[in-house]
Amino acid sequence: MEADKRCIVIGAGIAGAASARALADRGWQVKVLDIAPEPCAAASGVPVGVVSCHASPDDNLLSQLTRAGMQCTLAFARQHLTEGKDWYSSGVLERRFADAEHPKKPWQTPNPDSVWFSHVQLAQPEQLNAAGLSSEGSQDLWQPNGAWIKPMALVRALLSHDNIHFMGLHEVENMQKSAATGEWQLRIKHHISIPSMGSSHTYTSESAPQIVLATGAQTPDFLNQVLYEPDMGLHPISGQVSWGMQPAALDTLLPPFAVNGHGSFVAHVPTSEGKTWYIGATFDRHQASTTISQEAHRHNHQRLTQLLPQAAQALESQWHNDSELHAWVGVRCASVNRLPKVGPLNTQRWPGVHMLSALGSRGLTTALLCAQHLANGIEGRATDLPEALVKPMACVLDNA
Repeated sequence: MEADKRCIVIGAGIAGAASARALADRGWQVKVLDIAPEPCAAASGVPVGVVSCHASPDDNLLSQLTRAGMQCTLAFARQHLTEGKDWYSSGVLERRFADAEHPKKPWQTPNPDSVWFSHVQLAQPEQLNAAGLSSEGSQDLWQPNGAWIKPMALVRALLSHDNIHFMGLHEVENMQKSAATGEWQLRIKHHISIPSMGSSHTYTSESAPQIVLATGAQTPDFLNQVLYEPDMGLHPISGQVSWGMQPAALDTLLPPFAVNGHGSFVAHVPTSEGKTWYIGATFDRHQASTTISQEAHRHNHQRLTQLLPQAAQALESQWHNDSELHAWVGVRCASVNRLPKVGPLNTQRWPGVHMLSALGSRGLTTALLCAQHLANGIEGRATDLPEALVKPMACVLDNA
């Protein structure tokens, strides 16, 4: 008997779109539900993000995940996005700030047989000079394969598949397993705006044998209020990005590549209104506010001053002009061990229910790889990831 390859993905951000695409490419029929009218309405709606690996001399688990993840993301970008418009393989300069309390191990130039050889190297004078930095005594790193990507463009490309059906304004209020069919029955609340009468709602249902929770910062609430399960230690992180238009006179004063360190700085990003620059995001753990904050602007300004003094000086006037300084705010979801949570929730209580969440600040880098791991699990296939990485990413509800 042919397997029933139908799945409902709850959430239309990067995690949900990547999950849907991984299944759709394997022949699954996927419905993607989101409470918002359009995809990418929450944290995944950040205007631009950086794809890079976490460099560590001891090659820890986050390094292994992000190194493999960025290769997966960039392979998709090359095939489905327009370089120079939706993304750009600019390379990424990583500033290695250290202090007495948080010293960093010196980075040794990797040997040709090292896993880092083609990914991370000590920054050269030409890269540092392009960022307005001195090369004397620098321990900054250069990631030649790094890039910036517009998440909205990535999500739209992921969802652009004949087997994927996006359904906006669909809020899942509860879900139960049908004893008759064995499928999960989802009660859906539809939010409707009625002219001159305010808002209203109606109810319908959707069903499928497999469900993927990709609800981002709403994951703890979904677990608590819909499944009546603990929040798995997942927590929100509010972040604000500061940005502005980039006058042509500043083109030579701003780095031609993305820069990581105290947040990220990306310039020369094309939009319909002209080139733009971005710095952020702030990192307010256990906060879920989406209110634009002047304090967050000041924090981003301070970080830019430390990260790239020349760029900060070139942009100084914009920081003091409310009409030129703009903001974007979103709430990410993170786990205690900083790794994504991916896999089945609980094979006894919730058979057929899976999760991809807690991508933190690295969703662009890790979502597509994690989605492939998730799809392998749903299909009962062996994973491509090492067990040492799979275990700490597993959903702890499965051990409850």
